[in-house]
Amino acid sequence: MRRLLLLDADVIIDLHALDLFEKVSKAYDICLTRDVFGEARYYKKGGAKIAIDIKDVTITEDVDLESLRKVKREAKESRLGIDPGESTSIAYLIQAKEEITFCSCDQAAIKLVSYMELEQKSISLEKALIKAGYHGKKLYPRHLEKTFKSYIKEGKTLRIQFKKLV
Repeated sequence: MRRLLLLDADVIIDLHALDLFEKVSKAYDICLTRDVFGEARYYKKGGAKIAIDIKDVTITEDVDLESLRKVKREAKESRLGIDPGESTSIAYLIQAKEEITFCSCDQAAIKLVSYMELEQKSISLEKALIKAGYHGKKLYPRHLEKTFKSYIKEGKTLRIQFKKLV
């Protein structure tokens, strides 16, 4: 059975810009929140804006309000600013019954996932691509596993710094 991958808008845009979206969508079942679907409208290549036409993905609309409130509360507590697409994705990650993995290259979102102790349900874009059979070198620094791990570590540090551990 293919793994379910919950993508953030930055990943969708970058995968299209690098001509790798099809490779990922063949290796994983792709899931998006409605907010992410709305954010990932176009990418830039060669100075031109190219519209993104996403097909064969699951778009989820049923994000639990309590989970969304929790994400916003945790983001405020950790002093991390995240956009609506990331908020709804992390909220869906909390409530999902199925096994799902969140993929983002946004540093605030990755730090928040770690802050909320959800890092085991997340993956770097580089690692997701390797599991999809891609071993190329044309990735941006924000896609790399080492960058992802450093943001996870920073999220853990924030958790120690701001959580009221009882």
